[in-house]
Amino acid sequence: MKNFILTLAIFGAAFFGMTTPVEAGNYHNHCGPEVYKVRTCEIDRCKYKKHAYNHCGKRYSYWVTVITYKDYYSNGSYRDWKRSIS
Repeated sequence: MKNFILTLAIFGAAFFGMTTPVEAGNYHNHCGPEVYKVRTCEIDRCKYKKHAYNHCGKRYSYWVTVITYKDYYSNGSYRDWKRSIS
C-alpha cells in the first residue's frame, strides 16, 4: 500500500511538473493586439406609445423611448445596441 501511494505521488508530481507555459496560464503572451472601444455614437431615437393595465384592470398609456447606439472599435469593427427608457 505504501508503494502504491508513493508511486501515485511521484506520478502526480511528474505530471504537474511537465506543464507547458500555455497550460500554466501564460497564454496571454501569444495573443494579438488588444481591441478597445474608440467611440460610441447615438444613431437613432424613437418614441413608442405602449399600453398596460393597473391593478384594477383599467388601461393606461405610457411612452417608451428606444435609443440605438453604435460602438466603434480599434480594429475597425462595430456593434449596434439598443437601450429602452420608460
